[in-house]
Amino acid sequence: MHVLTSATITGRGARDAAREVDAPEYEARNGASEMCQTVIYLDPRAFTRDCIGGWLQSSLGGVDVRVLADPDQIEMTPLRNGPVRAVIISVGPERMSSVTVASLLLRVSRLLPDAPVAVLSDYEDPASIREGFNQGVRGYIPMSLASRVAVEAVRLVCAGGTFAPAASLLCEGDSPRRSMSEPLIEGFTQRQSQILDCLRRGMANKLIAYELNMCESTVKVHIRNIMKKLNATNRTQVAYLTRGFFESGTEPQHH
Repeated sequence: MHVLTSATITGRGARDAAREVDAPEYEARNGASEMCQTVIYLDPRAFTRDCIGGWLQSSLGGVDVRVLADPDQIEMTPLRNGPVRAVIISVGPERMSSVTVASLLLRVSRLLPDAPVAVLSDYEDPASIREGFNQGVRGYIPMSLASRVAVEAVRLVCAGGTFAPAASLLCEGDSPRRSMSEPLIEGFTQRQSQILDCLRRGMANKLIAYELNMCESTVKVHIRNIMKKLNATNRTQVAYLTRGFFESGTEPQHH
């Protein structure tokens, strides 16, 4: 490896000497390695497409950001800087479980099967984040993130990493204040069993969240799953159908 130190060279000699510098080291020092990266930003909304697309272009120094409104435009877009390193999709107010988002992710995966995908979403609850990763995204970036953090999240995805907002996932709470040695109700998880006990005592979602050290939105997700398992239409039915377990230790009455 050849590295120039303090010598001063002018004219043709300088050009010849510059060729002696090890290319990877030179690129690392000067950021030139990023010049071969292309990132696609997809957003159907004109205002956020222009604003966020411009912000990405200015923030990701040296990266060619192609701003598109529709995934079908990918096939018609000339790529100057080699393969696509990442696709960033703004799903906005659409839930990750929606047909619109699922179809969009499927279309992108077919067009660019090797490119990692990250989404920008208005939601940051654990259920939405899990749904995103279940659908194959490599980055879940809520719009509540600070811009500098969001940029680094995009860089991480481009480098082959995975990003999720840890604070939102930790909010789900895996360490409830109540004892984890409490008995399970057959057919329900430990957490669902605890929520069933809270429902039996007539507690509101906010109080359940405080009692079990969870986010209120997560409580709602658990309650919906419980109601589905019991084929119940409201909380009162849930409490009625599971009363036998708490009174005599028998299993709940499923429909």
